[in-house]
Amino acid sequence: MHLSVLSLLASALVANAQSTCNPMKATGCAADKALGTSFAEDFSSESSWFDKDNDTGEIKYGDDGLELTLQKRYDNPGLMSKFYIMYGKVEAVLKAGPGTGIVSSFFLQSDDLDEIDLEWLGGDDTQFQSNYFSKGNVATYDRGEYHGVNQPQTEFHNYTIDWAMDKCVWYLDGQVVRTLANTTSQGYPQSPMFLKMGIWAGGDSSNEPGTIEWAGGATDYSQAPFSMYVKKVVVTDYSSGSEYSYGDQSGSWESIEAKDGSVYGRYDQAQEEFAALVNGDEISSGTSSSASSSSTSSSSSASSTSSSASSTSSSTVSSSTESSSSVTSSAESSSTSSSVSTTSESSSASSTTASSESSSASITESSIAPSTSSTSEPSTTTSASESSSTSEPSSSTIEPTSTNEDASPTTATTSSSSSTNEYASTTSAPISSTTSADSTLTTQTTASSTQSVSLINNAINMRYSKGLMGLLASFALALTC
Repeated sequence: MHLSVLSLLASALVANAQSTCNPMKATGCAADKALGTSFAEDFSSESSWFDKDNDTGEIKYGDDGLELTLQKRYDNPGLMSKFYIMYGKVEAVLKAGPGTGIVSSFFLQSDDLDEIDLEWLGGDDTQFQSNYFSKGNVATYDRGEYHGVNQPQTEFHNYTIDWAMDKCVWYLDGQVVRTLANTTSQGYPQSPMFLKMGIWAGGDSSNEPGTIEWAGGATDYSQAPFSMYVKKVVVTDYSSGSEYSYGDQSGSWESIEAKDGSVYGRYDQAQEEFAALVNGDEISSGTSSSASSSSTSSSSSASSTSSSASSTSSSTVSSSTESSSSVTSSAESSSTSSSVSTTSESSSASSTTASSESSSASITESSIAPSTSSTSEPSTTTSASESSSTSEPSSSTIEPTSTNEDASPTTATTSSSSSTNEYASTTSAPISSTTSADSTLTTQTTASSTQSVSLINNAINMRYSKGLMGLLASFALALTC
């Protein structure tokens, strides 16, 4: 490739720049709208990220993505982004347009004419070109390089430009084909850039001879239409903010001001977003959905735990009710069923059912047969503190009272056990305590009555014994006399 041809090509590209205000040559240029995020576009319909570059040619959207068609002479269909990036990464899944002299382009360009290019020539199905410019400088001609690619006009390939602060890297189908370090003597692109893509006739007879030569020859419009396709574009901005503006006329990256953000402030985040978008994920809604999903998951987990606790509580209450019914049914067979049933209803856990039933049986037996109630097992008393809380009779010699001593702690144990379910114990405990006291008082009253009868019988027996002894003594004295 002749150096003069490259020079003419550079001049043509710079002349094609869209900017009407070069911040290095004028003051008061409007700020550039910043992307400040990442996105992927499949061009299945008109994109909200791009505007038409001009109204010549045909632009369609469909299953193959964006179709840019040059139908006749002077057509130059293309799209230009509505945003700028300040360092970033752009990727295109693209199929170049065929035809001698036809040029397909995908490039970044700034208002002060920094530029990073990808170009395909319609008459060359073996390679594509990478190139760059700094501040529109075309004094040197060795910036462009060519890279091999298989049938770029008939097959889609993945082309990527990773424009970082320290270097710019070009990729083909994920493989590095060129690296430009930020140490080049030719100048390094370092100001906010918009993105453009389009198809044009480099071989048109109105162009400079060098441009026609570079494009591969004169364009034959009888072979039209010529179309390039862009199936997908992924873009991420390495800087954040709403606008990028030039603080001075130096054109250096240090002079760039990011409104409400920072230059190169989201590099790491941008890498993550770009990788996600390339994989087909939706980063904006996807991240929100993941959070929402996590929140929903946490909420669901909490709800599940709450439901589980509620279910357990309900189950315990149900078990308590069943236990009470069981004890009541057992107690109804005895003459003291009312007392036993009331006491047993205070039970809230199924584990106390057996204890309550044993206690009920003991109390029932002592009420029916006081003389045999001493056989009640004292093992139903669970602790010394619970046992001491029971009113003990004044005399341990009275067997019915002794029976109560064994039975009452069981009632206390049942009531204490029911406190494991706070909802059941709130209503059951007072009833249990009152009933227990009534039961004890009733039994003590019965015991006192029995004791009184016993004392009376003893007095009668003693008086009878004394009377008999007196009679025998009188009879013996009479015989002696």
